[in-house]
Amino acid sequence: MIDAQRLLPQSKHDVDSIPFIIKAGYPAIAPILDELLDWTADSNWPVARPLADFLVTLGTPLIDPISRILKGTDGAQKYHCITLLIRRLPIDVLGGLEEDLRQLADHPDEDDKREGIDIEASEVLLHFERHHLP
Repeated sequence: MIDAQRLLPQSKHDVDSIPFIIKAGYPAIAPILDELLDWTADSNWPVARPLADFLVTLGTPLIDPISRILKGTDGAQKYHCITLLIRRLPIDVLGGLEEDLRQLADHPDEDDKREGIDIEASEVLLHFERHHLP
């Protein structure tokens, strides 16, 4: 059994941790999904993009951890979550985030407006509506 906590990056420069995370795969990394998403909170961090590249392949298991980010208070993290992860998720997975995205698009707080979250969420919803079969 893998101690998933040991897989977490040690710093924003720890790209060497990514192959071990990928090799462990899902469901071994399930207990640390929230913490892994924290390492994608800023797309300028070297670890963020390669980690996001892997995480988007997980699909449905990302819905709840991403939902927690979207319901949170960190506008910058929401922005990077949308641009690094949400925009790349399959339509069926986006469906699980539709309510959270609609809330951000229609009722953003001041921090969300400042970060452009309402615009980003609206664009993702438009993409979802175009490609979602009723």
